[in-house]
Amino acid sequence: MINLHPINAIWLVEENEVAQHFVKAVATVRTLYKKYYGAQPDSAADRVESVFRRALTFERWGVSEVQLTLEATFRNSNVHWSEVDPRLSGLSAAYEGSISQLFRLVFITLWARKVFVAPLGMQTIAHMPEVFDMLCEKLNVENLTLIRGVHPESKIKSLFKREEFDSGSSRVNFWLRLLLSTTAYTIEDLSQSDVNSLFSAANGSGQLPLRRYYVNDFLLTLSSQSAEKKKMVEDVINQYQLEKRENKPARVYKGRIRIGKVQKKAESAYEKSYAAAQEIASGVRDMNFAEDFSTYFPSHIFKKIFYIGGEGEDSLFYESSRYPVKVFSSMVNGFYKSFMHSMRLQNSTNHEFVLGLLMSYVMCYLPNFFLQRDGDLLDYPKNLNDFNCTLFFTRESVFLEGVIVYEKEPPRTFIGYVNEFSRVKGWGSDTLYARVGIIDRFCDYVEDNNLVLPGADKFKNNFTSACYPAVSKRSGTDKVPVPRPYFSTFISMLDSLEYLVDHINCMPYYDGQLELDVNYGVLGGELYQPSTVELTHSHAWAGLIGRNVKGIDEVNQSLLNYTPIFYHENKIQTFKFLPRFYKIVDIEIRGEVVSRISPNEVRLTQLMCHTGIRQQHLIWLDKDRYDRGVDRYRSLPFQPMFVSSDKSHGEWTAIVAMRAIEIMDRQRKWYDACTSPSYKQDLWYGMVEGSKFGRYKPLFRGQGNTDSDWNNSRQFRVYMLILQHFIRVQMQDASGEDLVFVKSEGGSPVPFLDYSPYFLRELAVNDLVSPHTPHALRAGFVSDAIRLLPPSIIGQYLTGQSEALVWYYAIFDGDNLSDHQQLLADYMMKNMQSIERGDAPELAETVLKLHAKLMTSIEKDPVQAIKTHGLISLAGVAADKNGLETLRARLYTKLAFNNCHICPFDNRCPKEVVSKIGGHRQCALCPYAIRGIDHLQAVSAEKDKAKEMMKVVLDKIQEYRALKPSARNPQILENLYVEYDHHALEAYALEAIEQQLYLMAQTGEANSFFLREKDGLMAHFQKVEISESDHVLKRLVDVQNFPDLSSPRLDAQFAQMRMRMLVNQGKYDELLKPSNKPASHQLASQISSMMTTGMLSVRDVMKISHDSANVSMVARPALSLSANMGLAEMGA
Repeated sequence: MINLHPINAIWLVEENEVAQHFVKAVATVRTLYKKYYGAQPDSAADRVESVFRRALTFERWGVSEVQLTLEATFRNSNVHWSEVDPRLSGLSAAYEGSISQLFRLVFITLWARKVFVAPLGMQTIAHMPEVFDMLCEKLNVENLTLIRGVHPESKIKSLFKREEFDSGSSRVNFWLRLLLSTTAYTIEDLSQSDVNSLFSAANGSGQLPLRRYYVNDFLLTLSSQSAEKKKMVEDVINQYQLEKRENKPARVYKGRIRIGKVQKKAESAYEKSYAAAQEIASGVRDMNFAEDFSTYFPSHIFKKIFYIGGEGEDSLFYESSRYPVKVFSSMVNGFYKSFMHSMRLQNSTNHEFVLGLLMSYVMCYLPNFFLQRDGDLLDYPKNLNDFNCTLFFTRESVFLEGVIVYEKEPPRTFIGYVNEFSRVKGWGSDTLYARVGIIDRFCDYVEDNNLVLPGADKFKNNFTSACYPAVSKRSGTDKVPVPRPYFSTFISMLDSLEYLVDHINCMPYYDGQLELDVNYGVLGGELYQPSTVELTHSHAWAGLIGRNVKGIDEVNQSLLNYTPIFYHENKIQTFKFLPRFYKIVDIEIRGEVVSRISPNEVRLTQLMCHTGIRQQHLIWLDKDRYDRGVDRYRSLPFQPMFVSSDKSHGEWTAIVAMRAIEIMDRQRKWYDACTSPSYKQDLWYGMVEGSKFGRYKPLFRGQGNTDSDWNNSRQFRVYMLILQHFIRVQMQDASGEDLVFVKSEGGSPVPFLDYSPYFLRELAVNDLVSPHTPHALRAGFVSDAIRLLPPSIIGQYLTGQSEALVWYYAIFDGDNLSDHQQLLADYMMKNMQSIERGDAPELAETVLKLHAKLMTSIEKDPVQAIKTHGLISLAGVAADKNGLETLRARLYTKLAFNNCHICPFDNRCPKEVVSKIGGHRQCALCPYAIRGIDHLQAVSAEKDKAKEMMKVVLDKIQEYRALKPSARNPQILENLYVEYDHHALEAYALEAIEQQLYLMAQTGEANSFFLREKDGLMAHFQKVEISESDHVLKRLVDVQNFPDLSSPRLDAQFAQMRMRMLVNQGKYDELLKPSNKPASHQLASQISSMMTTGMLSVRDVMKISHDSANVSMVARPALSLSANMGLAEMGA
């Protein structure tokens, strides 16, 4: 029997027997009071006995008095104790509380003795846990003892006692009230009809009496000791869940007050925006861009209000517009959607947003403007010929105000309209640039098809670069990767979390399960295998799949039969803090829809760490083809992975660790475990029909209507929170920035300091804010890989990026900067790859681009070019006799762009220059030669060549002077001295120029630095005493970029070095083969091939270079010109 009435009790004995049972129950409770409290003054027993000393008796009471007493114990009861019995009048609040607690225990005793069934309004006992426990033991009712034992304050032992109920324990209190409203004294008293009645009163739509009573969990707790009753309860729950899923599209949330409020709030915001748009379009008021965009027009509202035939099929705003507006806006809408169709977009989000803005401009702003200006719509555009590109799109960007004279005031252009919206919403310049580009391409489309599109034959697109915002090219990503010291720790955490997900998912029992496949949990210190229903609905198993709180909650590790661990610096660590890091999904397994933890998110994060591939492409890996190249017969550390999509490559093959393949294998097993027919169907890539990547089964398919629901962005914040707790709390590491913040009441992020379970339960995942995103794992992977592999290999075989993008995502810090020798070797190999492809090495290619850029800058504005590019020249005798003054005055004949300088006389030395410096093409000493910081590396190479030539001539001098004086020709010796002086003067002058340019680059005196990777270059171009082996490799790189800066001595060293390498390999036949290639090319090719195959390391190259450089190089002359000029200290 079940009593769902809130007030009236159901009496199970004759009315004339009620008073008799009531008196006995009062006596029983008073006895317990005396036994527990004794003669303790001012105790509950003392206060109760003082009331009974007022000659309070119950023998003559009837059912009505007992019912009135019951109602007096209700919360916020309207029945006063004086109405129950005059002798109870005048009681203080403390005495009223004590007498109320007494009678509640009395009524529990009456229920246990099967005298009555309580109404739902009956309250439970508070602040007397010991007395209540004593009463339960005395009454010895199975279900009463079971439910009482769940309460955390009770001393009665129970498997189901949980810490989560320490705060209020409302669930157990509701259960006790519910139990007293039934006749379920033992588990055997629980009938099928009772279960159905209780369940129906709690589950479903509408106002249900037991909705707040946690009935599912209550029934599972009661039936836990009986397999038969447990199955009965689980069958009822499963049947309800099945019907709920089948009827989900038609469900009506009549009783969901919170959802109703959210819907009303959304509808209210829409109505305000719609009303504002109507006012503006009808000309009732002027449009204030800043106020209206910020107050009434959030980004998402355009689609809802202004689309024609969009989300709202009724298109209310369009239908209510004036006729001219309807005609023209319908035309623009059709043209724009045709433009989108022609582009065959994989992702149309940005284009659809721009359409919303354009329709608001056409349907709302323009009618308002013409009505405000003219009072009518006679000048409102009728077709695209009237919708002139200059007038309505580009005028404000291309022309100053007043340049074009109009008879009437023109409207704001659409570009200006978008700029206003951009300012209000705080768009970045890149976002604005992309959306202006869409408008530009739409105008191109209209012009290209103007002979076909009606009313557009005169439309011309006149967009220029002035219509676009100024953007700066970013040299690197702004993504923040996981802190490097903890990156391997993070990966270990993810591995442990993945195993935990799999462990929990394999816990529930199913028919035909083998003992080896059983994952036991732990309940009450004993191994226990829960059912799916218990994991989902029982509070005893809450903290795994089921949950007790609305917030994030913690994973209840006490229910696991093992302790999750991870590694940090090869030491085992445990999760002292493990919030709920996963989401629960409904999945059909073995033909039954069950709740399980989704492993997709944690595995996606693992793969992003292991592969560096973009998340979108990992989600859309082809389940049936990703491993088509994997060799399952050999245990290889690396295997090919077939990637079905990529922004630039299309289908391609990546090389990944076998560990990554194993993760994908486990994910495929999870996918195949789903028996839903929908999972057997192929999906169009990106859910876009006709996608160029085709249809197949995405490996990481999840729930939701779009693939944007399948990513790991929400869970990633929780992963970061777990890592932050380990860093800050377990490791006590306070260095570095926080990984996660929490939103304050105002919405701004504040530090996350409270890791207690109580704070966590009040927190939603959306309250977490992190500067770290999953995409930053791509940067972390690339930054690690670039320490070992050249960027071309990383991009082509690992991440699918272009070489430029690999550099873009590489984040350099003190730990991963290569040493000077490694940088030289990498640079040499990179140049060799370019040469073998027939391309110019990177620096040589950059110099060519520099020359073109300098030419344009100088022709446009010589003075600004000098400042921007940091141009210098040697000072002449007269103040105006140098290259910079010649450039400023535009007195040059023709500019010749050489590797080391710019000649203002087309490399044809004028007579006065020849007479001043003593010869033709003495460029190092010429005051008219113009150099910038971008010439730095070429100047350095030219200086080294001059030093090498000095040594060549010096060797000749020493050899000639070894002859007897009678055998020497003085003129030959004089000529050699003159040649030596020439090279020495050149070397010293170039060293001074090099130091000046380096100082300018280092101090930032120039406004630009054309070469990429400025920081890396400057770090490795510092003036250091390099070794002989470093110098040889550095000169090899120089000659690759500037072939004319070699020397006979250097060629001899290159040939000797290559010979040593061939001899070491035993390739004597290679020594005898003639070659028409320069010595530098032959050596670089040999080194590159041997390093690529692993036969040679950087250390080996340096050793051979040192052995080959048997004659010491002049690194810095003892009496160098730079020292005499005081530049040595600046360069040191």
